Amino acid sequence: MKKIAIRVGVIMAIVVACSMFFANTILSITTPKVKFADIGYKRFEEQINRDAAIYFDKTDKITVDGARKTPITIDRMYVRVGDRVAEGEIICTTKLSDSFSDEVDAASDALVAAQQAYMKNEIDNLKLVDTIDSDKNEAKRAMDDTGRALADAQAKLLGEAAKAGIYLGEDTKVWAGMIQKSGDDGLVSLMEAVLDAQSSADRANTAFLDTFANSKTKTEVYEFLLRRAELERELDKAQTKLVELVSVGEGMATIRAEHEGYIVSLSIDEGTVYDGGGPAYELTALGQEPVLRCEVTGIKREFAEGMRADIKAEYSDIRAEVSAVVREGVDRKYLHIPLTADMIAQLGGARTLLQNGATVKLTYRAKEATSILPPATVRSEGDGKGDFIYVSDYKYDIWGSYMVARKLPVTVLERGDKEVSIQEDLRYGSRPVYQESKALKEGGRIEEYVD
Repeated sequence: MKKIAIRVGVIMAIVVACSMFFANTILSITTPKVKFADIGYKRFEEQINRDAAIYFDKTDKITVDGARKTPITIDRMYVRVGDRVAEGEIICTTKLSDSFSDEVDAASDALVAAQQAYMKNEIDNLKLVDTIDSDKNEAKRAMDDTGRALADAQAKLLGEAAKAGIYLGEDTKVWAGMIQKSGDDGLVSLMEAVLDAQSSADRANTAFLDTFANSKTKTEVYEFLLRRAELERELDKAQTKLVELVSVGEGMATIRAEHEGYIVSLSIDEGTVYDGGGPAYELTALGQEPVLRCEVTGIKREFAEGMRADIKAEYSDIRAEVSAVVREGVDRKYLHIPLTADMIAQLGGARTLLQNGATVKLTYRAKEATSILPPATVRSEGDGKGDFIYVSDYKYDIWGSYMVARKLPVTVLERGDKEVSIQEDLRYGSRPVYQESKALKEGGRIEEYVD
């Protein structure tokens, strides 16, 4: 009987052992395997990629006023949108209309007629002078010569000034100041020649009047001077008209940049007619550099000046910073990132930026340190009760200890693609679990993955 009892006991032990083995095996197979999430305690950080475009904040729209009176045809363009130009650089060359050429010819004929009338009056009065009175003839020749020299000097100055984009106008008294302000050494030299010629002409005119008056009665001199003044006014008027037309023609034959900057837009093109009815081109305001502008409307982040913003370039990113957070309309929000000439060159030039834009990598950092978790650890209740995580707790039974999953509600502060910031401090509590092999449930048994 003892042997039978022993055999039964052994068999029972074997059965129990087998039952335990198979039970544990089944339990192990059905228990979700999990990994423990690393908990960080730091400031939440996220990198946000945004498309950006070159943006010109302040611009000047340039109109060629002379074209309102004399429309022009654009002959050849020398710039395109996005080009940087220096002050006085050629924008385009033009062709003047036939009607303008006819107007110039008419003005030239009028000037010749005025000159002839003036000279006739001089000659008619000189006939009254005794032919042996050579000093008076010499005075007249001197007056004529210095007058021609002055006209030549003025014409040369006007032409060169117009080529440089400077319209001197009718008042010769202000020419010197305008030329001095230009700082152009060549024009200054020509202005000095005009002033010298004017002084010589004034002296010759005074000398002529003095010698002429000595041989005429006061009445004759008075009448002569009245007639001369009248003819001089006509001559000046004709000359001013021609000078104005020539200056306008010279100024519009070549349209130049009013100041340095980037070409923002062009309203003119080769072969088109421009009548001055609107801006010919648009230029960044003097001293204004373009910026990169990216929209961050709808992104729930606190953007601020000084925020790091790396610009993706062909060989290496360009480190930059946000200079301004700009709001437009009711809800649009943009970031401005300053660009230097070197940065624009690294990005392929303003033209390339206008066509293709750029990508900016914004680095956002929270103001305070918090618990940081992988995004997969934070879950949401289907009934909208809020966010939670599963943490591991230990339980004990007759077979020993084992782990179970416990729900822990959390308050999400910020959520990114790579990490989530929560308000609760998890550094000293139970460890969060994630990447489970099977769905977890409150109080359900779990096991750690074993490599």
